[in-house]
Amino acid sequence: MIVEVRGLSKSYGGLSALSDVDITIDEGEPATVGSRPIIGLIGPNGAGKTTLVNCLSGVVSPSSGFIRFKGVDIVPEVDVMVTRPVIRLARVMLIVALLWGMVFSAVTLPGVVFQLETFLAILVVAIIRGFSARRLASFVGWSRGVAIAFAVFDLITAAVWLYSLDLYGGYRFFSVGPAAIQLLPLRPVVILTSLIFIIYSPFVIIGLSIGLFGSLFGSGMMAAFGSFIRPNRINASGIARTFQNIRLFKEMTVYDNVKTARHRHGRCGLLASILKTSRQRAEERDIHLSATELLEFVGLQHRGDSRAANLPYGDQRRLEIARALATEPSLLLLDEPAAGMNPLETATLVELIREISRKGITIIIIEHDMRLIMQVCHRIIVLDHGKKIADGTPQEIRTNHEVIEAYLGPESGHA
Repeated sequence: MIVEVRGLSKSYGGLSALSDVDITIDEGEPATVGSRPIIGLIGPNGAGKTTLVNCLSGVVSPSSGFIRFKGVDIVPEVDVMVTRPVIRLARVMLIVALLWGMVFSAVTLPGVVFQLETFLAILVVAIIRGFSARRLASFVGWSRGVAIAFAVFDLITAAVWLYSLDLYGGYRFFSVGPAAIQLLPLRPVVILTSLIFIIYSPFVIIGLSIGLFGSLFGSGMMAAFGSFIRPNRINASGIARTFQNIRLFKEMTVYDNVKTARHRHGRCGLLASILKTSRQRAEERDIHLSATELLEFVGLQHRGDSRAANLPYGDQRRLEIARALATEPSLLLLDEPAAGMNPLETATLVELIREISRKGITIIIIEHDMRLIMQVCHRIIVLDHGKKIADGTPQEIRTNHEVIEAYLGPESGHA
């Protein structure tokens, strides 16, 4: 089985882009002789098609579920019972960031001559804290380290503030901290804030530290704390994609666009490139030859020295496919490759997709051109409002009432 997706969900705040989607694709699925399966992914606008491709390619991390490619968990299973507390923790961190900025300002500024630098420093720290907390809720790995660092700092700050307060009738353990802490209106605020820091900091430090160390030992722990495999590593495992909005290196030549992707297979390091060793020169010749073959394959060999930005729209689409093929994928994700093409260009694209399949590459294609989908795909998956509503052959999808309702409305489906 080349792809297995189970219980995949992705939410953006209160909006659910994907909801409990299950997909399996086997390299041995029925297809034309000598070719790999071509899977169509269709649905109305906003159905979650591009979000699914983004999850498959590692561009975004799912909220729950897992993705397995060739038996390897590229997105390990995410337990909702784990993710919810992390999101709640991030929300608490946002509140703490605000409290810290307000209280630190109130405690520090009255005791010193007001300086713009002091205010800006407090503002910057509060912004960094808030941003890291927001990213933590989206399971971005780097935000854990920032959260731990601030939690340790909060714990130290809380201890200093409490020991600096005159809590025992004139006797203090340490005479440290700004004198403004002793101001009567600020004392309850400082005490309350210190208690919040002391309560929440250990949870942040221990919980996220377990995530950091656990990511070295278990894929499930990795997912729970945001250590998802990055897009470059997913590409190295054999998944390549194109984008709905063309993303070429517009100022580079056609050749250089393909050669840039092909460099992923390079073995020469920085030193060899600087010294121009014989091995590095041989590798560059191989890369150039491979790029030439790919451009011939997609029909752009005559435009190799042109700037990518100067290509017609249809040629830019084919160049993006050539660049994806340069990484030698086993699975190719095409996000609306026929968008903006005229009928002649679309017909050429159909033959190109079939030829890619004959080369042993499984294809998942998102497209709104139903004629192309019905013509080239042997199996079609239909999404609507983030849920999978149908999965079958073109003939089965054509007569499926749920699909008709999704595209044309309930009345059409009943009719």
